Amino acid sequence: MITSTSNPRVKRVRALQTRRSEREQEHAFVIEGIRLAREAVRAQVPARLVFHTEQIDARGRGLVNSLARLGAEIQVVTPAIMAACSATESPPGLLAVVDLPQRPLPSPLTFALVIDGLGDPGNLGTILRSAWASGAEAIFLSDGTVDPFNPKVVRAGMGSHFDLPLCSFAGDQLPEALAGMSLWVAQARTGLHYASVDWRTPVAILIGSEAEGPRPELRRRATGLVQIPMRREAESLNAAVAASILLFEVLRQRGQP
Repeated sequence: MITSTSNPRVKRVRALQTRRSEREQEHAFVIEGIRLAREAVRAQVPARLVFHTEQIDARGRGLVNSLARLGAEIQVVTPAIMAACSATESPPGLLAVVDLPQRPLPSPLTFALVIDGLGDPGNLGTILRSAWASGAEAIFLSDGTVDPFNPKVVRAGMGSHFDLPLCSFAGDQLPEALAGMSLWVAQARTGLHYASVDWRTPVAILIGSEAEGPRPELRRRATGLVQIPMRREAESLNAAVAASILLFEVLRQRGQP
């Protein structure tokens, strides 16, 4: 049983929880709790290390065994060590280090989401969850966007990380994969009514930062602007809420899967 925060495995987990550079260097990230462990097992994501306390229930023990079959080293830890390694206020008693998922882009690509400069982890995680649920095929994230494998993003994503291709791009250079697709920018009180756009063609939706929207260079490359009409004098919708409305309008027009 691991009882000391000086243990090298503990230090490794804490580094992965707190530093993006460590996650990128190791090509790994940390998941916590039964729900995310179950999603990792479902997706058959290679696992490297599992920490669990002696208090986990039968369901948790079954997931530990499944993660072991995916390659994980299993370590029992004290509740104090679990608390030291957890990124949550109420540690779940089970966490795992797993590989960064490598999902290939579908070909042809017909429905994508582009995120530029979004800074709030909860917003990004919620957007990923909505993108997953609405059938988006890929997510493109600019270098100014919060790390999609930040612990708060991972928790809010609720397993979407294991199914969605997450692709980074630098600066204002849109990925080649978006060539031939129309690109619509979500904008408060400016542009076409979101339901009047034909979302059945190959399309990408661009969501920018909470405060300023997407950078001007990307905005100039867009096919057009779309807005979600609002009553009263609300300045704008939350980025995750706006993205979700647009994503599910695409699903509505294309029909239920």
